[in-house]
Amino acid sequence: MTKKIITGLIIAILLAISLSSLLTKEEFSLPPKLIVLFILLLIAMVALKLKRYWLRYPILITSIAYLGFYEGSCVCPNGALQNIPLFLATSKYANIGIYLFEIVVIFAVIFLMGNLYCGWVCHKGGIQEFLFRKKLAIKIPEKIDRVLRNFRFLFLGIVLAYPIFKHAKFFGKIDPFKVIFNLYGTTTLTIILAITLLASIFIYRPFCRYVCPFGGLAGIVNSLGFFKLQFNGVCKRCRICENSCFFDAIKTDNTESPAIARSICISCMECAQACPKKVLEEKKIFGKTSRPQKDVGLVEPVKTG
Repeated sequence: MTKKIITGLIIAILLAISLSSLLTKEEFSLPPKLIVLFILLLIAMVALKLKRYWLRYPILITSIAYLGFYEGSCVCPNGALQNIPLFLATSKYANIGIYLFEIVVIFAVIFLMGNLYCGWVCHKGGIQEFLFRKKLAIKIPEKIDRVLRNFRFLFLGIVLAYPIFKHAKFFGKIDPFKVIFNLYGTTTLTIILAITLLASIFIYRPFCRYVCPFGGLAGIVNSLGFFKLQFNGVCKRCRICENSCFFDAIKTDNTESPAIARSICISCMECAQACPKKVLEEKKIFGKTSRPQKDVGLVEPVKTG
């Protein structure tokens, strides 16, 4: 609980700073793309609370259409992440508020209700989502998968440090989706896009899984936040929930009941829908406290008493 309080305070302070920066301008207005982004996040939050999980797909389609093809690939938290250190390094402090506000609002949603941005709203994740074919899925060995996932944090460090030292943006150099959404890009990015789209057929969200800097950071916020899946009933260890999670956030090996890695979970709720006994559901923030089992590595097992 201490970690949650500290994380919540940090998010609240950053939100206050970003709002104060925006309110000091003569005219306070958000660009339409951010308004749409926040509306989609709000709809996702309501859908999650009402257990209307089927709305995830219409939200993703809307995001792909508007935030992707209409607004272009630039509507992305990764762009906001790199703009903050860039404007700090170039002493353009007045430009930081809008990007900080975008990041903090998304973090606040993730902190309270899980990683709804990555799982429900991200247009880049949506493209990969609809390309993925379950029948053709390739299982990446767990040890290799763990190593590859850490590349997100390597890219995160570069995205934050590169603008400070080079006074230029970095993420556009590795973002293949600018080619498909902006219809513009280098030959190298076009090749990376082709590889990403092809890999998306066999591997669930490979770019999100191994490259996206914001995804790694969002996972940390999610693991410190309130959102948690728990088993409100007797788990039969049928492994249906584990097999339904193509992001490999659920493990049933060597535990009394399945364990969930909150740093990986994108709150898609496919596991809850697949559970035949419907014992897997979102834990209420102020509900009955669950009785945790022994922690296993990066995963956090939960079991109700």
